[in-house]
Amino acid sequence: MSVLVRTQRSTLLVSSIAVLATLLVLPLGSHHMGPTTSFVPAVLATVACFDIMSVWLLAGEYLDTGDRRMLGMTLAYLWSLLLMGGYALAFPGVVASHPPLAVTASVAPYLYVGWHAGFPVLLGAAWAPWSYLGGIEHRRRAPLLAGAVAAMSAAALLTVAACVLFARRLPVLIHGLDTSSMAKVTAPVALPLVLASLLVCTRAVRGRAGPERWSSVAILVCLCDLCLTYSSRYRYSLGWYTGRTLTVAASAVVLIAMLASFRRLKAAAEFNAAYDGLTALANRRSAYDSAAALISRARRLGTPLSVVMFDLDKFKQINDSYGHAAGDEVLRCVASTVRATVRDSDLSARLGGEEFAVVLPDADLQDARLVAERLRTQLRARTIPAIGCSVTASFGIAELQPDDVTAENLLHRADQAMYRAKALGRDQISDRPADLPAAGERTAGERTAAEPAAAEPAVPLVGAR
Repeated sequence: MSVLVRTQRSTLLVSSIAVLATLLVLPLGSHHMGPTTSFVPAVLATVACFDIMSVWLLAGEYLDTGDRRMLGMTLAYLWSLLLMGGYALAFPGVVASHPPLAVTASVAPYLYVGWHAGFPVLLGAAWAPWSYLGGIEHRRRAPLLAGAVAAMSAAALLTVAACVLFARRLPVLIHGLDTSSMAKVTAPVALPLVLASLLVCTRAVRGRAGPERWSSVAILVCLCDLCLTYSSRYRYSLGWYTGRTLTVAASAVVLIAMLASFRRLKAAAEFNAAYDGLTALANRRSAYDSAAALISRARRLGTPLSVVMFDLDKFKQINDSYGHAAGDEVLRCVASTVRATVRDSDLSARLGGEEFAVVLPDADLQDARLVAERLRTQLRARTIPAIGCSVTASFGIAELQPDDVTAENLLHRADQAMYRAKALGRDQISDRPADLPAAGERTAGERTAAEPAAAEPAVPLVGAR
């Protein structure tokens, strides 16, 4: 399943849950549940943490990519953070029992609407058709970010200051716990704006699989929050509490998506650092590190350990005759043959090009010879569709000796034995370095592995087209 499909399903699931929860609570939204002094401070503290992390990560994404839309999302979360700060000062019991700094309680609903309507509108504006005019060159990114953050901070602080200064001239939106006036005055403006932002954002992020796709979900959750708040009619009602809970969800969805994306990127980077991207076998660096660990284990337990190293014969002819795509398919087929032949506890690796290695813990030289022979036979017997025939390989084997100080020593001896197998005519197995014995001679073990190949016509390396 592609990342896009998974993201589409996840966003659809979360959106459905938010809408379903809203529809279930709406008929019971005005049910009074009583005040809880710690609820609002806990909600605001949680949202503040989420907003701070979102601003930081989105700003970093903008600096890395120069994408103006990331800058727009950064400013939306900054607005949310600053307006929420003003709301915390105005809401009784959050900072103090009475709003500090000459802020009156009647300011809280205005700041709430500015927060809950302004954030989704800015988020939608970040994905409006005019928001992307091409990337910003690297040297201009930091100054533009600083200027935009300063401008948005000034706009948010001026909004809070204006609400405080004109508090006594503004209509009172909440009488006691009754929020009906707030719904009548602000809902006709706030709801259409948020709905329009949702439509714009949903259209813009269609086809995208990154965390930004969750922007439309955040706007939808904000819309559900406002609907519950307006329909509940009272503070501390079921709808009011559910709306505050959705506030947390709206601030969290994009952040969680970003963190999940970073986790996937980290996992992919770790995999690419340890495994060959073409064959999914361990790469050279990982093979040497793992071989060193297996050697340490073998010495500690006093058990044998051997290495089988092989190189495909005349692999260059495949690339020259059929192209590199066919060569890649050959390498993948060889890797699958290796995985099907060796044990799960064995370490299989592609060291580079057409060279492979298998580290065999708890295996002596005779065991390594049997594994090499199975691999040699399986390779000769398997027809690879990309070239219409099989391939052969030359094998070198070596067993861990007391004087093998490092993994490099053991693998080097296997590598030298492999070159001896090539010098003896390819499609063979050798356990001796290239200079022992004299060139052209075979040991008894080499003859045993090579005779079956000599007794029958060799499978052609490259078949007819």
